[in-house]
Parts: sequence; C-alpha cells; structure tokens
Amino acid sequence: MKFSRIFHVIFLFLILAFATACSGTGKMAKHNLAVSYSPEAIKKELGLAVYNLDDSSTNLYFRFSLQNLKRAKVAEKLYYIYGINYQVFDGYEKGVLVDSGSWQGIDSVRVSGIVEDSLTFKANTGKNYIVRVTLTDFNTQSAVSRIIELPKAQQGQQADFLLTDINNRPLFRDYISRIEMVKIRSRQAFDSTFQLKFYKFSEKEAAASPFDFPADFRPEEPEFIKNIVVRFQGNSSEPFNLNDEGIYFSGSDENGFRIFRFYDGYPQVGNAGKMRDALRYISTDNEYYDLLQLPPKAAVDKFWIELAGNSERALTLIKRYYARVEEANQLFSLLDEGWKSDRGMIYIVFGSPGFVYRNSEHEEWTYGEPGNPLSVKFYFHIFENSPGVKDYRLIRSEEYRRPWHLAVSNWRR
Repeated sequence: MKFSRIFHVIFLFLILAFATACSGTGKMAKHNLAVSYSPEAIKKELGLAVYNLDDSSTNLYFRFSLQNLKRAKVAEKLYYIYGINYQVFDGYEKGVLVDSGSWQGIDSVRVSGIVEDSLTFKANTGKNYIVRVTLTDFNTQSAVSRIIELPKAQQGQQADFLLTDINNRPLFRDYISRIEMVKIRSRQAFDSTFQLKFYKFSEKEAAASPFDFPADFRPEEPEFIKNIVVRFQGNSSEPFNLNDEGIYFSGSDENGFRIFRFYDGYPQVGNAGKMRDALRYISTDNEYYDLLQLPPKAAVDKFWIELAGNSERALTLIKRYYARVEEANQLFSLLDEGWKSDRGMIYIVFGSPGFVYRNSEHEEWTYGEPGNPLSVKFYFHIFENSPGVKDYRLIRSEEYRRPWHLAVSNWRR
C-alpha cells in the first residue's frame, strides 16, 4: 500500500515535470525574465555552469540545496520532490527552441543536503545560445529560473573551459577567493602551459543617479598588468590560486575565458568601508561628504541611527539595505562589484523588477504593470567591454527624477 502511494506521487510528479518541460516556448525576447532577479532565486542557490563537450553537445551542470525546498509527507515519510527543466534557444530574437529536457528527483534524506548533477544537450558550433533553467519544488508548486548565455559561435570562448575545485567539481561561478585553489578544465588539450592576462579593475565609484548624465562617459577599460602562466596536463590544469584583485583573461579582446578575483569576503559587503560607500544611493551629497570624513564604522552607525531614530529600527534597516547590496553583487558583478553598476543601483533602491525583457542589445525593467502610465520603466544598453566582458549601461532620463526621489524617500522614512 505504501509503495503504491509513493509510486502514484512519483507518476504524477513525472507528468508535471513533462508539462513544465514543454511549456514556455516562443521568442526568448518575449519571456519575462524577472524571476531570475528575485531574492527567492538567490535563496534557492541554483548554481549553473555550461561546458562544451564537442562541436554539437554541451554539458549543463547544476547544483542546489535541499534545505531551500519543502518536504511533504507521503506514506508516513517526508520526501523532497523536485525537478530541473532546461530550454535551449537560438538567441533572443529568433526564438528557435533548439533543445529541451528535464531531470527529476525524489529524496527522503540526504546527508549533505546538496543535489549536484549534469545533463547533456544539443548545441552546434557556429551559433550563440540562451539556456533557460528552471528548478521546481513540486511539493509547493514553486519555481525559480535562471538564464545562462552559451557562446558557441567560435572556439576558445567561455564555455570551452570549466572552472573547478581541486577535486574537479564545477565551482558554478566565475570568481574565486584569494586563498582558494582551483583548476581549469579545457575542451582543447594543452601540452604544458596556458596563459592568463591579468587586468586590474578600474577605480569605479557608485553609479550616478538615473537622471544624472555623466559629462564624459567612456566605457571602462581595465588596465593590463602582466601575464600569468598556468601549467596544464592535457585537458586539465594543475591547481593554482590568484592573489591580486582583477580580471584574469585568456583569448582575444572580444572572446575568451575569464576569472574574476574580487575583494576578500565577496559577495558579502565585507567591511565598514564598503558599507559606508554603499550609502551613496540613499544619502544626500552633503551627508555623503560628511560620512567620508568619519571613520567607516562611525559613519555607518551615525547614518543609520540618525535615520532610524533608534538602534533597533536601525538594525532592521541595515539588514534590509545591505541584503540588497549583497544580492546586487551576486546578480550584476562584471567589471566591478555589482552594487556599483547601473543595474545594481536600480535594484538596491527600487527592489527586484516585476518584468524583465532582454534582447541582444537592450534589457528592459518595469516596476508596476506594463502599459500603466504610473509604472516606471528602465532601459539598459548592452555593450562589450575589453577584455570580453559585457556591461549594461542605463539610458538616463530626466523623467526618472521624481520616481527616484520617491524610492529614496521610502528608505529614509
């Protein structure tokens, strides 16, 4: 009897998973991608990595924590029931669904609480693809999605390499810490050495407000410092670590493999100095200037206690605000910490957008219902920086002045 009930649940689960896998087709540019930027998506800890196996197939690695899912009772026992669904599109505009599939699981107890596996899908060399991956918790009927770009127009691009730990397990991120030992797996075999170019991060301040037009905008160009040699044996490197903060890149200026080395403690805020810097978005010019004259911790304490009126409310605001800063780091870091970027600025002040649409040239965020004249819409222009890093620059407008001040005032009440 118990076995029959469990089998029945699994059977229904597989039907649901199949239905999920077959839904959501159509042009990728018309898909609402807002779920990728929701705090819930970050909490689900859905880690993704793609690695090209050959000219026609690619591996999708995924990892998530069962602790972020719910267990439900089946035949007197608690089970996690979950699934991964992927869809591979031929770019944003064409919207051709190249491949799709799903992976399902049911667990009662896992010692580690971590699910880690991989799938192989079709993707021919000569094109760039968009992969949408959805993690579904079937016990709650909730889902989170992430978008990952798969450049495969030519060889030697990001997905022709895989960043791993010393045990050859994917890291599911493109940044490492100062003391972390890592390895590189490569589709192409190397006889002895592999060269990484080290670029120092440009000194970037917080993004200007959405109605403030920079007098002399120039795309940020990291400064080339030196070459780093990594020893290889066939398709895998020997373990190595990277001490200096910056971008480590191999390839042409447009295409290649990169590793980021942000400050120690990233993506957390890190220290009082960074906490003070991140106040730029909700402080006045005079307030911010005065804060810079104080020691970082004293400045942070002074700002929040004066704003909140008491230490208890200050603590609540601090947790809420710096959670946004850390989420921006996780979502939008490219040439610098994500909170300093245009998208990070809007995310911190306004929160996660309700609607996000993207094509190969722009990303569009909407707060409020589409078509409602009271809604606020932001456009980010996508352009390529050197070395081979995309950036998203807000198209600024005087029309943003009022909604910006309203959003900032909500933080300062």
